[in-house]
Amino acid sequence: MATTSTPLFTLLSESEQGYNRDEVDQFMARARHAYDSGRGMALSEIREASFSMGPGGYNPAEVDAALDRLEDAFAGAERDRYIEQYGEDAWFELLHERSQPLRRRMERGAGERFREPSHAGGIGYRKDEVDQLCQQLEQYLDGENPMSVDEIRTITFTSATGSNAYDEAQVDAFLDKMTEIMASVG
Repeated sequence: MATTSTPLFTLLSESEQGYNRDEVDQFMARARHAYDSGRGMALSEIREASFSMGPGGYNPAEVDAALDRLEDAFAGAERDRYIEQYGEDAWFELLHERSQPLRRRMERGAGERFREPSHAGGIGYRKDEVDQLCQQLEQYLDGENPMSVDEIRTITFTSATGSNAYDEAQVDAFLDKMTEIMASVG
């Protein structure tokens, strides 16, 4: 059993829903080993980590916040290793290359940056809200709009349907890539 004797996070009462302690402990042990060994962990693996919910267990807000910090730590370690090996100019060139597909999407016209939900009545994110964020992110990449990676991690959009909406999965994938870049900048 992976459960540590001392809980890593606050344990909730049996009347509250929390993350499965064993699953969280196992993931955190793998992450610690990956970090300590210097081999790293894919940022997407951290971002996509999910745990079963059940009575008691760890406080989800605390675990989620720890995952955000973990993603930042791995991104920073990756950045530092790359800079040590290739230099800071090469690192910024790599970030520039990674940002180009995102920039091309952001440069599309309002209402055309992402596909619409696959069904006419399908639910998605309001186009105007996503478009506004894309403008802010474009300014961020140009160095004109300071933003934190947590602003992207915690953003929410109003739901919309049909031609007033963007496909949620496509927008979420875009935001994941943007989060990786922003976390890598530090």
